[in-house]
Order: sequence, then C-alpha cells, then structure tokens
Amino acid sequence: MSAKDAKTDLDAGVLNNSEWVKRWGVGDTAFHQGAHDPLFDTHGDMMFEGGAKSVFAPLCGKSLDLIWMYNRGHTVVGVEIAEQAVQELFSENKLDVQVKHVEGVGPLYKSIDGRLQVYVGDLFDLTKDRLGEFDRVWDSRSIVAINVVDQERYRDLLLSFLKKDGQYYLMTIDYDPAVWPGPPHNITDQRVRQLYGEYCNIEVIQESNLTGISNPDNKASGGHAPPAKPKSAGAALRTSSYLYDRYYKMTFK
Repeated sequence: MSAKDAKTDLDAGVLNNSEWVKRWGVGDTAFHQGAHDPLFDTHGDMMFEGGAKSVFAPLCGKSLDLIWMYNRGHTVVGVEIAEQAVQELFSENKLDVQVKHVEGVGPLYKSIDGRLQVYVGDLFDLTKDRLGEFDRVWDSRSIVAINVVDQERYRDLLLSFLKKDGQYYLMTIDYDPAVWPGPPHNITDQRVRQLYGEYCNIEVIQESNLTGISNPDNKASGGHAPPAKPKSAGAALRTSSYLYDRYYKMTFK
C-alpha cells in the first residue's frame, strides 16, 4: 500500500496501489490467510471485553478476521484497494451486500445490517471526519505492507481513528532485512516504539520465534541469505537468520 502517486520499485520494496490490485487479479496473494487470526482464540475475550465494539481494519483484503468480529456482534469498518478482494469477502461468506459510491474515496460495500463496511480505495483518502472514531484498531500486519516512507503518515492516520480509551492491536514481522526488501517490511520492536512510543503505552502480548521452522537447516546463529535472490517473500523469510511474529496492544498515554 502506498500513496497513489508512488512508483513501484520491487528491488526497493516499494509498491503502488496498481501493483496490489494486479496481485489480487493474478492470485499472487500468499499474504491472505485461510482462517481467522489465532490471537482471537487466545486473547479475544480480553480484546473485546465489555460487549460489542466498533473496529477499524486497514488494508483488510478479504480477511476472515472481519467475519470473526462481525459474527460476534462487533461493527467492523475496513478499507482495501482491490475491489476483487472486497467482492470475494462478501460473496464467499454469503453476505448480502449493498454498494454505493463515496465521493473522494470509491465504492463502499455494506452488509444489509450495516455492521460490516469495507471501502474500496486508498487508505489515505479516509479521514476521521468521514469515519469517526473506533473502540479498536485491528492492524493485522497491515503496517508491514505500507511503504517505509509512509509509515509515520500511516501511524498518524490510524491513531486519529482511535478513541481516547480505545485499544490498538498491531501485528508485525521482524526478520533480517538483508534477505528481502519488502513487503512485508521488517518491523523491529525498536521501530514500533520509535513510531508509537511518544503517543502510546505499548505492551507485547504475544511473540513467536519462527526462526528455522520452515527451514530447519537455518539456525538463528548461523543462517545466511542464499546467493540467488529469492523469488518470493516466503522463500526469502525462510532464509532469514531470525524471524519473529509480534502482537502488540497499545493505548493512549
């Protein structure tokens, strides 16, 4: 995801909106998960304590996370640049849908009851004045898809959507950036605190060390990038000397 005028440069890890739409069109969507995030199973009661919440989900694709939250009574608003993904989200989950055009953004897909809404357009075309504020921000590795130059802008926008007593859940991937330029972009714990620490209390609620799981010959102390350039992010990350998933809970200071 990037500003609309960005120029795609795969060697530099820069993708524009058209490239993301193209990837959905040709099925280059290894980033899509076929099940809801397992964090809901272990932390869902804590995350949504107190009843139904309003949730904003950036760069949502056709994530089943949205369906999990919607089916439990929450109101979910997402944004996705690829209309194909949004159409599939509703059709594959057998949800009747209403579609209207939103000036300055693009199509808005809504469930009949209005509790699931997904804008088709550039995230940066959305504003607090248009969307309001939310109880939760669900950033399921969306930040790793953002071009590095846009990360501060992205942070500012998402924090503007969060209520003062809200909770922001952030998922990141941390790996050796020498093996892959992104996306997904490497986001270290230090980078999270650099981006959000001035504004938020930050708590790591889960960390998974995935180093060497897919490539047991690659150990944390001695893995090296192969001489040939990997053809995909998945192949590259398997060569990284370290690989971590981290889940953060953030609240305003």
